Amino acid sequence: MKDIEAEAEKIIEEAKKRAEEILREARRKATQILEDKSYLIELAAERKKLEERVELEAKRIIEESENAARKLREKITKRIDEYAKLLVHMVTGIEVE
Repeated sequence: MKDIEAEAEKIIEEAKKRAEEILREARRKATQILEDKSYLIELAAERKKLEERVELEAKRIIEESENAARKLREKITKRIDEYAKLLVHMVTGIEVE
């Protein structure tokens, strides 16, 4: 169970790192574009749109990772319950539902 939880946490951390990389790259590109002052107003709007898209993508990645981690935890919890019931049955002979 600890291994699966660790894997789930790893997935979440990787998603967060990827989201940070996406945001960092978007800001870097936006900064480069904005250095050309003649298009500042038009590019600022485009930068904002790009950042919004990137933030949405980063959130989506994080949500997917968190959902995957949650599903893993639920699966492990269910298995632990099943094994506990089986163990009780084996030791005591009582059927646990």
